[in-house]
Amino acid sequence: MGWEIVPMNREYARELSRWKYEGEYSFYNRREQGNPEFEEGAEFACLAEDGSLAGHFSYGLDAQIPTVEEHVYGPGYLDIGLGLRPALCGQGLGADFVRMGLEFGRQRFEAERFRLSVAAFNERAVKVYLRCGFRLEREVTNSCFQNRFWIMTLEFPQERTDAK
Repeated sequence: MGWEIVPMNREYARELSRWKYEGEYSFYNRREQGNPEFEEGAEFACLAEDGSLAGHFSYGLDAQIPTVEEHVYGPGYLDIGLGLRPALCGQGLGADFVRMGLEFGRQRFEAERFRLSVAAFNERAVKVYLRCGFRLEREVTNSCFQNRFWIMTLEFPQERTDAK
């Protein structure tokens, strides 16, 4: 895949805000106008080999959604949010893209346990996350849009450092 993850900047954030997904996936279209905001150190752009914006990742609080239910996001996990450019969706790139974001999170934030929130209708993404090792934890309601989301988690196996 030869892609590179770099810190988010205003140019990438503006381009990202103009992405338009079709059909039911239009739920993911950004509703921001003007200068989109992003959190430095928590949001990253993913560039294709030709330097074009291919996707994005966010980590930590920025990757969480507001929920009707309380105490959904307990400690111990690094939250991850992600998205591929609309033209790249449905081309079989999802699992490698997710794995790249997880590996980046492992290295940058020294995380071994990840959590993500995904719209329940997005069966295509749920299948990719399951294939990458995530498991469904619980269903929640997005308090802004009143739609169902899945909270999913993944734990990497502890690496053994003791020799026998």
